[in-house]
Amino acid sequence: MRITKDNINKFIKGTSVDCIDIGITKIDYIPEGITHLYLGSNELTELPILPDTLKHLYCHDNKLTELPILPDSLEHLYCHDNKLTELPILPDSLIHLYCHDNKLTSLPKLPESLERLNCSNNNLTELPKLPDSLISLYCYNNNLPYPITINNIKEHNQLIKRKNILSKICV
Repeated sequence: MRITKDNINKFIKGTSVDCIDIGITKIDYIPEGITHLYLGSNELTELPILPDTLKHLYCHDNKLTELPILPDSLEHLYCHDNKLTELPILPDSLIHLYCHDNKLTSLPKLPESLERLNCSNNNLTELPKLPDSLISLYCYNNNLPYPITINNIKEHNQLIKRKNILSKICV
């Protein structure tokens, strides 16, 4: 099924678009004013341009290999169980990031507002500086050099800071 300008209205409820598990293979258009986009459990390989008003994006369990530019208003991103190899720049407003079960080798800079991060079951070899605001962290089953948990964020961030200093000195 393809979602177009002509048929999207039957999936809109208030400021939400609900297209979970209905066999979508392509979505061409998402109108402005949409705050919640539910596209999980479909056959999508790409997403259209996202509206500036979007706060919640659920695009999990598809066949996505990349994500479009994320709007500055986005607070919740559920893009797990896809084929993503990288993430775009994350907006400063992001609170929840669930990107587990993909093919990620690195993560972009994480916003200071981030409270929940699940990046498990990827190919990550390192994590960026983790925000102090994190209250939930899952990053198991990666290729990280040491275990990183909610209990050792401060130590991890100190190592990242030292590594950055050393890389500037040793150029």
